[in-house]
Amino acid sequence: MIKYELKKAENLEQGCRNLYEIVTLLRSEEGCPWDRKQTNKSATESLIDEAYEYLDGAIKNDKASMREEIGDIMINLFLNLYINEENGDFKPEEALNEVCEKLLRRHPHVFGEKKVENDKEALSLWNSVKENVEGKKDKSDDFFSHIPSSIPPLEESYEIQKKLRKVGFDWPDITGVIDKVKEELSEVEEAIRENDIDHTEEEIGDLLFSIVNLARYLKIRPNTAMHRANDKVKSRFQKLFNICAEKGIPLDKDHIKEMNDVWDEIKKEEKLESSES
Repeated sequence: MIKYELKKAENLEQGCRNLYEIVTLLRSEEGCPWDRKQTNKSATESLIDEAYEYLDGAIKNDKASMREEIGDIMINLFLNLYINEENGDFKPEEALNEVCEKLLRRHPHVFGEKKVENDKEALSLWNSVKENVEGKKDKSDDFFSHIPSSIPPLEESYEIQKKLRKVGFDWPDITGVIDKVKEELSEVEEAIRENDIDHTEEEIGDLLFSIVNLARYLKIRPNTAMHRANDKVKSRFQKLFNICAEKGIPLDKDHIKEMNDVWDEIKKEEKLESSES
């Protein structure tokens, strides 16, 4: 048993010190077997999960959830830092010094004499410092070398399209983007008519890629949009589930009309609530 008395922090520095100290104790020989078993990989996977839970709270503007989930993000972030320190890879302050130096270096319009007029010029300056001062350019033989291999496919599509845009390989206006989505949808329909599952899978992929491109063109993160859509469907169907239970409507194919009627009524109520808010 480890005797530890938490002294609640009154500032950020104390809070970070408390959390890092607790993580250190959990990783110690007298600590928790589960925490000691964690690796950079497992802690990063948990970090990603917690980030999505924070995103859910941010979308819903749920401040209590955001406060809790950002704390969980910090747990896994600090766990990663301590594992690296524990392994002798680097110390937390080394990583923090490095990123602070990078922020100062890549913002010469804030901490130097450079001038920018808008966010686009600021981003262009950031990339210029990254490539020309730090030498962080793509490998000469691999245009996509800076896209992580572990990134989820939806986000990978987004990053690929961002790279293409940087060299001017992009639609001149949104009309072409929308037309491409329609074209890919028609090719999916054609593949379905052919009853060719392999071809259909390929065309579905092309359709998804074109939809991600539409989101990118509109400056919308596709994973955030997908998260909202999933959350909306879950919320609506939970309402349907509850209403059907109250009315004694079984959830099966034989009662699909009743289910659709309930679904449509839920959508109408949501639109009414939205217009009144």
